[in-house]
Amino acid sequence: MKILMDGSDVDAFRYLNDYSPLDGVTTNPSILAKGKGTAEEQVLQIADLLDKQQNLHVQVVSVKYEQMVEEAKRISKALSRNVFIKIPVSPDGLKAVRSLRGDGINTTVTGVYTTMQAVMAAKAGAAYVAPYINRIDLAHGNSEIVIKQIVQTFRTYGFSTKVLAASFKNTRQVISVMEAGVEEVTLSADLLKNLIHHKETDTSIEAFTEDFTSRFENSNEMFLK
Repeated sequence: MKILMDGSDVDAFRYLNDYSPLDGVTTNPSILAKGKGTAEEQVLQIADLLDKQQNLHVQVVSVKYEQMVEEAKRISKALSRNVFIKIPVSPDGLKAVRSLRGDGINTTVTGVYTTMQAVMAAKAGAAYVAPYINRIDLAHGNSEIVIKQIVQTFRTYGFSTKVLAASFKNTRQVISVMEAGVEEVTLSADLLKNLIHHKETDTSIEAFTEDFTSRFENSNEMFLK
């Protein structure tokens, strides 16, 4: 199970990666539009922080086939590391995926709402598909059913394409896709912080410290010299 940060905030990535090693970063045009600096600066700063085992997913802005391919090649050339180019699921997008695969450029098909979109992306040669969990539910779909169908279909037909689930609003949704067998998830910095937070845990920690310091002369450490 791999967990990535969905964002471009380098400070947030450093903080989270320090105590819970992340498996990479995903960005998209909307994220970069809200970030600090140019889009290129944000992507390069994130790329510099990642080690060789951590993946980076960067999305094209173009919507037409020729422009998508050209933009994908520019992004790949600009980064001195392996990168997965995010391509929206559309006729032009899937055509671009097929072309880029022939050039040895890995792609992540994004904006996936249905099982058949995921299947067609896999057949086109995508390395990843990125279903939008919360947005599927908001669009009156059932993300739990869609995710289970995608995972099972990929296994049944032997697709090498992996599922990178995106668009989460709570940890319940994350647990649900884990139960379905999804290989990877990408989460906002705020949701990543909440993965290990529970108010009862905080209460327990406070009680441990209070009990110890009241008994041992207000010391809050053991084996002091």
